[in-house]
Amino acid sequence: MTDDVLQIGALVVLFRPLAEHVDHLLRLRARTPHVLAVDNSMRADPELAATLAAHDIAYWHNGNHGGIAGAYNAGLTRLFAEGLNAVALFDQDSVVSEDYFPLMHESSGRFGAKPFVIGPQIFDANARRFMPQIVSNGFTWRRLSFEGCHGPQRCSFLLSSGSVISRGAYEKLGAFAEAFFIDHVDTDYAMRALQLGVPFYIDPRLVLTHRIGHRRVHRLGSLRVTSTNHPAERRYYMARNGMFLCRQYVLSFPVAIAPNVVTLMQIAQVLLFEGGKLAKLAAIGYGLIDGLYGRLGPIESERPRLLRWANASRAAGQIT
Repeated sequence: MTDDVLQIGALVVLFRPLAEHVDHLLRLRARTPHVLAVDNSMRADPELAATLAAHDIAYWHNGNHGGIAGAYNAGLTRLFAEGLNAVALFDQDSVVSEDYFPLMHESSGRFGAKPFVIGPQIFDANARRFMPQIVSNGFTWRRLSFEGCHGPQRCSFLLSSGSVISRGAYEKLGAFAEAFFIDHVDTDYAMRALQLGVPFYIDPRLVLTHRIGHRRVHRLGSLRVTSTNHPAERRYYMARNGMFLCRQYVLSFPVAIAPNVVTLMQIAQVLLFEGGKLAKLAAIGYGLIDGLYGRLGPIESERPRLLRWANASRAAGQIT
């Protein structure tokens, strides 16, 4: 692998960014020379673009076209066209350690020109614990243990944020699924990778701090149970895209039923712990039906009545 191949760019997806998110960007720029901010806010922000340009950070307004998947595709296409051969994906609130790029540079260099995707361990700042990591052959799965590991380990699923995707992997796997808009975009990519033989790795030396939903911990007898408190429209996307993935992949890879198991767990969370139950359960029901029939795309075009109901519920303080 040449020095050019070893250069890792950074793609950060913004959505109504706050001052702290801009600070994250500036700190990231100090660690890598190639940073692109893709703004998914509905309106472009010329003032923000000027601030970022002053720190040599490129700005691209995507306007939420294609959701998070569209932002990834727009940014990756641009960065790869500039000659980079690997790009790290980040959400605006993701925080990386000082050694992220040196270690990711070292890990990426092990694979030469072969397609690869490498991710860090994810520390959920809300739940205060590491997310479990698994490896699967499509039929069975096991949880990974990183005791005594000092380099990349094969895995099967990665959170997009914090992961580095090589040009070869993106060319082989294709664009992220913009019809999903949000939620399970990375699960779909992992299933494609399993199908096409593109290896995923996790480097346990790397840690990304990330906030997943608005998690709260509840006690159910002697058990500690978490709820994510996502609003109704997010519940819709999770249920819909999970069902669609199951329909698409389960005959080849039975583990594709897992997103539907997650949906069942979310129904239990809503019933036991969360407000806005009626709107959220209706959203999940709509999502399961639409996923089964392959009705994808943003909620604005697919379920306008559900969107109005969800927004009205939020305005009334019924959705947490």
